[in-house]
Amino acid sequence: MARDTIAETMAISHTSTGSDVVERMREAATALLDALSPAQRATASFDFNDLGERSDWAYFPRNHRGLPLLEMDASQQKLAHALVAQALSLHAYGKVTAIMALESVLNLIEERRLDTLRDPGRYFFSFFGQPGEDRWGWRLEGHHVSLNYTILDGELASATPSFLGANPAEVRHGEVAVIRPCGEEEDRARALLASLDDEQRRVAVICAVAPPDFVLMNLPQVPEAGLPGEATALPFVQRLFDEMASEHREALRFERARPSGLQASRMDAAQRALLWQLVAVYLERLPEPLASLERAKIEGSGIDSVYFSWAGELERSGPHYYRLHGPSFLVEYDNTQDDANHVHAVWRNPDGDFGGDVLRRHLERAH
Repeated sequence: MARDTIAETMAISHTSTGSDVVERMREAATALLDALSPAQRATASFDFNDLGERSDWAYFPRNHRGLPLLEMDASQQKLAHALVAQALSLHAYGKVTAIMALESVLNLIEERRLDTLRDPGRYFFSFFGQPGEDRWGWRLEGHHVSLNYTILDGELASATPSFLGANPAEVRHGEVAVIRPCGEEEDRARALLASLDDEQRRVAVICAVAPPDFVLMNLPQVPEAGLPGEATALPFVQRLFDEMASEHREALRFERARPSGLQASRMDAAQRALLWQLVAVYLERLPEPLASLERAKIEGSGIDSVYFSWAGELERSGPHYYRLHGPSFLVEYDNTQDDANHVHAVWRNPDGDFGGDVLRRHLERAH
């Protein structure tokens, strides 16, 4: 059943509307919940109004809440995958499944043997409210995957934070990358960087040193401003932030009102096209009807309002970081850990993560 559902989703997504996609998401979520035992359903279910839980997202291994795949039987796992497939484009669903599978590779690299920390089954499903209610949402979370969806009155209120990563970023056989789930996140940014002239590059490259992780890490909400390492971090990452020179931390400062880097208005038409292609990597994680809605938001603000900044080494295989910052979205990407073979890539909405701005307007109208 789940396999047919996935295939049907991919076949008809090009003719769907955003409401159609959300309705199929609701049907898939309901099918999964109905297939769970009472105990499993209780583990996976949370109050929608518990914003603390809904906004407590992470992309590193921890004691995640929700129901993991490893505690589902085969038929339940297929239904869980059908839900994920409804919420993503085909290529993004492929990325997610590849990232999950990399846990077995990482387990071998780290020689954990019987350690259960690295396990493709340690991906957790959480539901907030009941699918079909006027307000509900769901989350898939585990190592290097954090997908968060908020639905309001049958429409998608938010699909952010949307995080994908990979460790190792590449598994190679000689000169060939056998698997590289987040390759386009790097390649399209490098294409844009390479297109810049010397003066543009001086503006775009904000720091010669890349941060060891996102500047904002996994903060529940995008702040007005922040320095690398100010957000809560894992102890070993915090030590790396603490070792950064103060001038490098200051150069990487995030400010919502004053974006860093090169503004698209200072790019030529070909460079702006490359910028759009990079932005599309993140928007097109969603099925096309939903990606179109997000694309319209950026177009409404104007692509010229988007800033591109880079930090770290310019050549491949060196530690590097970039940021895309526009009025309605924020992207952070880094590849610095494990000899620059460990990617993180997140798309956020500064005002709308977890449905923030849409829910606020809804509540204001209701009251």
